[in-house]
Amino acid sequence: MNLPSTMRRCLSAFGVWTLLAGQAIAQVPFVPAEFYNTIRPDFGNRLPLCVLPDSATLEQDRQAARSIARMLLLEPDIVEIDADMGMLDELGIWPVIFEELAESCVGVLGVQIIPGEVAPDWMTLSQPYFEAPYVLLTRDPAVETLADLPAGTRLGVPLYTPIDTEVMTMIAAGGEFSELRRLPYDRPELMTELMRNGEFDAAIVWSPHLDLAQVQPLDFFASQASVAPLRQDTRAVAVLMRTQDQMLRTMIDQAIDAAGAQTP
Repeated sequence: MNLPSTMRRCLSAFGVWTLLAGQAIAQVPFVPAEFYNTIRPDFGNRLPLCVLPDSATLEQDRQAARSIARMLLLEPDIVEIDADMGMLDELGIWPVIFEELAESCVGVLGVQIIPGEVAPDWMTLSQPYFEAPYVLLTRDPAVETLADLPAGTRLGVPLYTPIDTEVMTMIAAGGEFSELRRLPYDRPELMTELMRNGEFDAAIVWSPHLDLAQVQPLDFFASQASVAPLRQDTRAVAVLMRTQDQMLRTMIDQAIDAAGAQTP
């Protein structure tokens, strides 16, 4: 995809911002309005919503897209973003998302909500439509919580997440957790490999990642335990939209509320 140099610089800054989510950032990246304030095609009675490739919540994303459309009396149109995740450049998937939001869909599902994070001015997020817990995978079935891990435990933690930040803070504070060895990983399949190779003694993982094909079979841990006493014990996902679509955001939020009220 050929993007203007200014756009590439802005997207690159945004990529760094998301990479460092949960840490103190001095400046929120700015994306000039002319790059995203475009008029979309008329979708008629369809509600096109994009889903991310290789999403750990793909089934929940599809279900949410159908439910939101039904609540708004529209026809669901689930658009699969066509991107080879292994071939992306330093800008990541953001140029693809920009293009899809301008041409193919009104929102992108499966985007993580990070509490306390300030979003760039070009984007807005709906309320969450799906939430799942983090779990502690361990080789010792006697471990029931994070507090049961012995000193020196090599603990895998998902990189650039709020729970990773909390683990670092907890270790730095000293006390019973000061001897844990935090070992970050950036992909569930890497966590799986390191657990199988014996380089991790335990690992914190978002539970939907255990359903991914690339981590099967689940033979690399003895039991699942609680991440207590960590407070960032769940992760939620939402619909990402353009900021100028505030009316749409309100409608989608109401649809998510209504769908939740009908769920037993």
